[in-house]
Amino acid sequence: MSETWLAIELTHLALDLARRAQEPHRDLPIALSDGKAQGPRILDSNPAAQRLGVEPGLALSAALSLAGNLLVYNREPAAEQRALERLAAWCYQYSSAVSIATDQHTLLLETGGSERLLGDSQRLAQQLEQELLTLGYHSRAGQGPNPEAARLSARLGQPAPALNAISAWLRPLPLSALNLDPGQSQALEQMGFRHLGEIMRLPRKALARRLGTALLHRLDRLTGLRPDPQKLWQQPLSFESTMDLAAEASHCQALLFPINRLLRELCGVLRGCDRGIQSAHITLQQGSGEEVFTLRLQQPSRDESHLVTLLQERLERLRLRQPVRRITLRADDFIAFDAAPEGLFPDPENPASNPLDPLLERLQARLGKRSVYGLRGIADHRPERSWQRCSPQAAVHSPSMPHRPLWLFQQPRRCAIEDYRVLAGPERIESGWWDGHDCRRDYFVVRDSGGSTLWAYREYKPEPGWYLQGLFS
Repeated sequence: MSETWLAIELTHLALDLARRAQEPHRDLPIALSDGKAQGPRILDSNPAAQRLGVEPGLALSAALSLAGNLLVYNREPAAEQRALERLAAWCYQYSSAVSIATDQHTLLLETGGSERLLGDSQRLAQQLEQELLTLGYHSRAGQGPNPEAARLSARLGQPAPALNAISAWLRPLPLSALNLDPGQSQALEQMGFRHLGEIMRLPRKALARRLGTALLHRLDRLTGLRPDPQKLWQQPLSFESTMDLAAEASHCQALLFPINRLLRELCGVLRGCDRGIQSAHITLQQGSGEEVFTLRLQQPSRDESHLVTLLQERLERLRLRQPVRRITLRADDFIAFDAAPEGLFPDPENPASNPLDPLLERLQARLGKRSVYGLRGIADHRPERSWQRCSPQAAVHSPSMPHRPLWLFQQPRRCAIEDYRVLAGPERIESGWWDGHDCRRDYFVVRDSGGSTLWAYREYKPEPGWYLQGLFS
């Protein structure tokens, strides 16, 4: 089977890292500076800044005079490399072979093996461009029979042909298509070369003698005469991504859009390595401190819509002490994920199939983990002491219990037994002499005039009398 490669060139990666927290309708002018101490210049700018005259190459001082509200960020190569690595992991959901090009912001995917599943490479390229845009990254994709041809295809905006036709495709292209370094490009122009075909007609030895072997090897990789092995990116089993906000967020609703983007990126990475998470930590960095909260799941998940729902529930009860300038999403432990088919009832052989788990997760996100708990029985005959709280997802094995109401009153209520009709009883419970809470009671099932079935008892010690303790129905 012949190989097909997809190249994704991230055309504005450094600028995207500065602006991806901004919602599309908020068109604030943003520019990227080279960060030099003397004479800093603009490297890139968004459309809002360009409309004000802020173009690449402009001095930073001149840019600020043109746009007083310009948001300026310094380029951070280390952050760009981390973003490339995250996106390489994200791309594994579309290919089993992903590498990072060393000299440009470009990702390379071998997609020939997955065409039957994902469709032809040209359609996949368009899909990837659109999905990356939803994450806040502008890109340009191209495809070809080898990595070098795919990169050239992305740069030109046209698909490369099959390997047996690629030489004819290359010949009419201008030298600028190869994106040569300035010295090499100038030397070729001084020799009178304008198109690739003119270079390709030269004898190989003469070409190597005149221009060096680097250009010859590159042409050989393009035409398939020389192999082009790629070092595949190894996926880490953790995730961390940080996003700077264009403006301080003083209310939680403003955090929803950027955190959604971070969660979407995380879920793509999880699909790429076929893993899930049970917790994700979100750090909100503020002026003089930070706030950290955690999304917790009952079972491993990578469901983006479910995580976003939990996030919304959690943000509704979050009160910011200070405005937020930076958000970090971290997931430390990726867990093996079993996408079992969903059913109406839980599978007793599979504890991960409980359909109540999403509801429990939403309740815990909204109310707090301590406010949502399970109950389990313990070996004590006194009804008020026969249960205890437990984690909702804990495996519970309660002791066998006699017939009891599901609802116990918080405190027993005094009653006049003649107002009720006795249905069953008595049942004697006498216990607790060893812990100072001893009791002696006779229990009855009774019904009131309204038809409710209740649990009543006659107390002999410590305070004699009749009481209602629970409700059957």
